[in-house]
Amino acid sequence: MLTFRDIPIKQKLMIIIMATTAAALLLAGIGIVAADSFLFRRDLERDLSALARMVADNSTAALAFNDPQVATETLAALRARTHLVAACIYKPDGTMFAKYTRPDAHSACPPAGGADEMRAGSSGLIVSRAIILAGRRTGTLVLLYDLDEIAERMKLYGATVLGVLLVSIAIAFLLSSKLRAVIADPISRLVRATESVSRTGDYSVRAQKLSGDELGTLVDRFNEMLAGIQSRDGNLRTALRGREEALRDAEKARERFRFLAESMPQKIFTATPSGDVDYFNRQWTEFSGLPFEQVRNWGWTQLVHPDDVEPNVRSWRQSIETGEPFVFEHRFRRADGTYRWHLTRAHAMRDAQGNISMWIASSTDIHEQKEKEEELRLANEDLQQFAYSASHDLQEPIRNVAVYSEIVAKRYNNLLDADGRQFLGFLSEGGRRLATLINDLLAYTRVGVIESSMATVDASAALQQALSNLSQAIQENNATVACDPLPEVYMGESHLQQVFQNLIGNALKYRKEEPPRIHVSATRQGASWRFSVRDNGIGIDPHYKEVIFGVFKRLHRDQKYSGTGIGLAICQRVVERYGGRIWVESSPGQGATFFFTVPERAPQVRSAAV
Repeated sequence: MLTFRDIPIKQKLMIIIMATTAAALLLAGIGIVAADSFLFRRDLERDLSALARMVADNSTAALAFNDPQVATETLAALRARTHLVAACIYKPDGTMFAKYTRPDAHSACPPAGGADEMRAGSSGLIVSRAIILAGRRTGTLVLLYDLDEIAERMKLYGATVLGVLLVSIAIAFLLSSKLRAVIADPISRLVRATESVSRTGDYSVRAQKLSGDELGTLVDRFNEMLAGIQSRDGNLRTALRGREEALRDAEKARERFRFLAESMPQKIFTATPSGDVDYFNRQWTEFSGLPFEQVRNWGWTQLVHPDDVEPNVRSWRQSIETGEPFVFEHRFRRADGTYRWHLTRAHAMRDAQGNISMWIASSTDIHEQKEKEEELRLANEDLQQFAYSASHDLQEPIRNVAVYSEIVAKRYNNLLDADGRQFLGFLSEGGRRLATLINDLLAYTRVGVIESSMATVDASAALQQALSNLSQAIQENNATVACDPLPEVYMGESHLQQVFQNLIGNALKYRKEEPPRIHVSATRQGASWRFSVRDNGIGIDPHYKEVIFGVFKRLHRDQKYSGTGIGLAICQRVVERYGGRIWVESSPGQGATFFFTVPERAPQVRSAAV
């Protein structure tokens, strides 16, 4: 059985119109009947009150002369009021004096009341009125009036309302049958149009507009929606064709990639955006001796040397999270069980929106290179140890040369001619410079060793220690050194102090005539801090800004600017040992600003060999 919401809209409109019309007329009729009953009863009460007053006034003479006959005739005149049931006159002592009852009346006169009143009884409406003569009460008039007249009026008005209701419903039915089409037909046409579009998928169908009201606006919007859908459908079909072509091209490109990957001597693999390896080329399977399905089931970490797994996975996860390229050196197990060093590089391929679509990586065998690097490292360590030992062993004879040349100058100065004293001066100066050079070489060799147990260090404390070491030179040059608040960085305190001391010492050395002004500051640059040491000295020609960091590289050979040319080389070696870099920005005569970067935290391990 259909519910109201499921029946056709024409029937809904008919039911709504008929129900609304019937309810409105019925409520109006009930209101009219109720209002008439209320008003008629109020008028009836006023009429009965006036009638009782008139009859009481006309009955005073009969009571005065004690003439019941006259009083009875007076009451008998009330027979014209067909709904008057009984009329009675009582003497002051309550005895009946005269009465009138309707021939068909079954009720007797009600008893007399003590005061004028009108009340409703079980038999009808009772009116009591005192009969007054010369200001004295001579009797009481009581009228009993039935209320059948009110019921008769209600029946009459009810029948009238019912008749009007039926006629109105019939007229409303005829009118709604004609007028409902104004609303139902456009909706029906719109429904047929939607059914046609749903059935055929043809968005070129348009609904017919029959009016300029809201339904007409609805039809316009529906047609506009169909036009928009038709346009988007066309665009979607075009895009789908383009996507299919792109998929075919992508499949061709993938096949070309696989062909190239299989043809290359390197080990190639790809991974999903989440980092799951989904392809190994033939070189991988031949190297590992395992099919790709077995490697995928076991996990690619089974091929990595146990000591390299943890840093390998940590670095790979960081690249997956950040999208940064993955570059790592680790050992892979060969089919014969031996491990060989490989350099793996992975780069993220992104779509047009910048989202990672896949990872492409290659692993290059660098085992021989690593062995040569290890041999070179051991040779460098031996060479560094030799340089340190040689420099340390040379200190004693150089110190003897300086000491004994000074003794000769003091004891035999008068015995030497001018040339002898000059030669002795050359010998003393050469010994002093050679001692300075050896000390700088020792400092340079010590820089290569990074402290094993190291934490963050307060750069301000390192700067203050460097200034304390240079306090005499600062006072002699009347220099001013200012600094901004400096951060904590990951670096050996002695190394950072050495960098500050060399840079500030150079600023004091290569000064102009005016007092040196030096400013030290630091700013954050990614995961590092960039320090700057700015001075107002003689400046540096931009052509030499790279040369000055070489060992024994000096731009000034005159006696005015002393030194061995190792100080900036030491700074560069220290900074690069901690993963930073150092450079200078300057112009001749405009002072110089040296910059160097230092990591805020320990450098990330990117190789399992470290």
